[in-house]
Order: sequence, then structure tokens, then C-alpha cells
Amino acid sequence: MNAWRFPTFRLLALMAMAALSTTATPAADTGYPYQLVENWAQLPAGTKWEMMTGVDIDSHGTIYVFQRGMPAKVMAFSPAGKLLRSWDYGAFPSAHGLRVDRQDNVWVTDRVWHQVLKFSPEGKLLLALGRKEVAGDNNSTDALNGPSDVTFGPNGDIFVSDGESPNSRVVRFSADGKLIKFWGTKGSGPGQLDTPHSIAMDSKGRLYVANRANNRIEIFDQDGKYLGVMTNTGTPYGLFITKDDILYCCDGTPAKSFVTIVDLKTQAILAHFEGLTGPHMLTVDPAGTIYVAETTGASVKKFVRK
Repeated sequence: MNAWRFPTFRLLALMAMAALSTTATPAADTGYPYQLVENWAQLPAGTKWEMMTGVDIDSHGTIYVFQRGMPAKVMAFSPAGKLLRSWDYGAFPSAHGLRVDRQDNVWVTDRVWHQVLKFSPEGKLLLALGRKEVAGDNNSTDALNGPSDVTFGPNGDIFVSDGESPNSRVVRFSADGKLIKFWGTKGSGPGQLDTPHSIAMDSKGRLYVANRANNRIEIFDQDGKYLGVMTNTGTPYGLFITKDDILYCCDGTPAKSFVTIVDLKTQAILAHFEGLTGPHMLTVDPAGTIYVAETTGASVKKFVRK
């Protein structure tokens, strides 16, 4: 593929990262050189990216992207960028997050339907969390309100950030969709949430919640115990954590629009790069290739290690 060096890429040895309420010395410049791969996806003739809100990768390297547009839909691409299939399931009125679980099922969140939907890789609906077009409140046991993202525990438990709405909580379900518990209140105090926009889990089972309106990432255990906070990733929109506990966080605010890469083992910032346009969610494959779904940029950008 033709690739050109991302012109505004900057490696920074930045300040210490506050994580789990600790302070660490910044890492030396370890080097994360990337190239932007242009035209990596082979879109159908006469079509183009629209507002892209989610992206993730399955165990076979298939890249799933979530488009908020006309129509809103899920699209699946091969590692070489060939469009394999797509589905819209009623056009998704407010497409938001997309995640792929360990069994390669595809999960999406929709803020207007107030639902989290689980699909097979072929697009068959397998499970729905929340009640369609019914907005719950922060104490609802059977309804969500603007769910933004989803992640999964080692036993298959489902954790939903709920949401980009009046709700400000995390909701935990069993693998078969039964409510286990929820936690979180709206505010700016320790452990409080305001617009929980993304959620991810590290190798130790700790949950990281992008607390967007408070410009920080909150850390909890799986029962909702508050563990700490990270404050040096800007305004967190999308989160992704690799198996070796490297956190990728994108800041989608128009004046910023950057990605920060953090080693959660040392709490050190490894790299930081700019030049994006409204990055919303992101994912990383085992080789370290980064895919970023942009809303205002209307693109899914691919970055490979040089």
C-alpha cells in the first residue's frame, strides 16, 4: 500500500501520568514512528466515508467500522481493505460505539434507540440490552439512556458506559444480558462521571472510563470500587487497551484532535500525535496498526508502524 509519513507526528517525553492515584517518571523517547496509509479501504464506486463513529478488529483481522450517515451501517473489511459485507438493521438513528468480543461477535451502541446490540459477524441480531426508544434514568434497571460504548470481562460479563445523555453511570450485565449492578453519579468529584463516552478493560480486569466532560479517565474495579484517575490524556473520547496494557486514547475536541499512547504498567506517556479531525473511537491490531474513526473528518484512518 502507498503510505506517506504523517507530517505532524510528534514523539513527546511528556510529564508523568497520574494513574491509580500515583505519579510516575516519564519514559524516555521510546519511538512510535507511524505512517498514514491512504485509501486503505476499497469503498464501492461512487461512495465515500461519512461520519464514522466506531471501529474494531476481530480475531481474523477483519476490520468493522460503524457509520453514522445515510444510511447508518456496519461495514466489514478484509485486512487488505476489501469490503466484505455490511448491514444497517433499520438504519441506526444515532450510531455510536462498536466493539468486537472474544467470540468475534459485533456489538454496537445507539444513543437514540438507547440500546446495545449484539450481532453475529454476518449481521444477525443475537442480543439487545435496553428497551428500544425508551430512555431510562440513572437508576433504571431495565432501560439505558444514550449508551456510548461497551467492553467485556474475562467471564463474558458486559460493561456499558451509559451514557452520552443525562445518565452518568456504568452498567454491568451477565453474558446472557441479565442486569448485575450499576454505579456512578453525575458530577466532578472523585469517581463521579459526566458524559462517560468510552470504556475499556486492562489485563488485571480494571475498568477505564472516558469521563469526557470532566477531562479525565476514571478507573474502577468490576464491582464499581473507585481506584483512581488519569488526567494527562486531554478530553478522552475513545479508549483502547492492548493485551500488554498499552492504552490508546483519542481526544476528539475540534481544537485538539490527537491520540495519546500510555504504558499503564509505568503510567508513562509513550507518544502523542496530532493532525486528526474529530477522532471519536479507535482500535489497534496485534502488529500495532492503529485505526481511528473520525466524525467531523468523515474517515477511518489507518496508521502503521514505520
